Amino acid sequence: MLRFFRRSLITTAIAGIFLGMLLTLMAEQLDHLTTTDRFCTGCHAMQLVAGQDVYKNSTHRTTTTGIQAGCADCHVPKGLVPATWAHIRDGTRDLYVELTTDFTPQSWESRRTELAYGVRDKMLDDDSRTCRNCHEAAAIKPKRERGQRQHELAKRNNVSCIGCHFDLVHKPVKPRESFLRKVRVKAQH
Repeated sequence: MLRFFRRSLITTAIAGIFLGMLLTLMAEQLDHLTTTDRFCTGCHAMQLVAGQDVYKNSTHRTTTTGIQAGCADCHVPKGLVPATWAHIRDGTRDLYVELTTDFTPQSWESRRTELAYGVRDKMLDDDSRTCRNCHEAAAIKPKRERGQRQHELAKRNNVSCIGCHFDLVHKPVKPRESFLRKVRVKAQH
C-alpha cells in the first residue's frame, strides 16, 4: 500500500511539473503573440490610432537607428507575470469597450483625453518602468544644454520619465492638474 502511494505521488508530481512547464510555455507564446503591433492594432479603435501621422512620424516609430518601439514596449510591462496581468486587466477592459462601442474618428477623439490621463497615471505609479526597458537613464546624454540641465534636475528630484515626456508618440493632450501635482509630490520624496 505504501509503495502504491509513493508511486502515485511521484507520478502526480511528474505530471504536475510537466503540466506546469506546458502551461508556462503556452503563456509565454500567448504573451509573445499578444504583444505584437499586428495584434495591438487589430481592433478598430487602435487602427484609428496607428493611422495617425503623429503616431507614424513620432521619434519612437521613426529613428535613425532602425530600432522601432512597438505598442507593447510602452503599454505592456516586461516579464511573463506582469505582462500576463496587464493583458488580463487591460485586455478585458479593451475587449469590452471594443465590443460595445462603434468607434468612429469622432468617438475615439471624445475618449482620447481620458485614456491618455489613465495611461499617464499608470506609468507614473510604476515609475515609468516600461520606459526603462529600453532606456538607461544614466546613459541618456541630451545634446542641448537645456536638455542636459533638465535631465540632471529630473534625476536629482526623482522625476519619472512620464513626468516630462507625456506626449511622445500620440497626439498631444494637456496634462491635468492632478497628474502634475502627483509628479511634484513624487519629486519631493
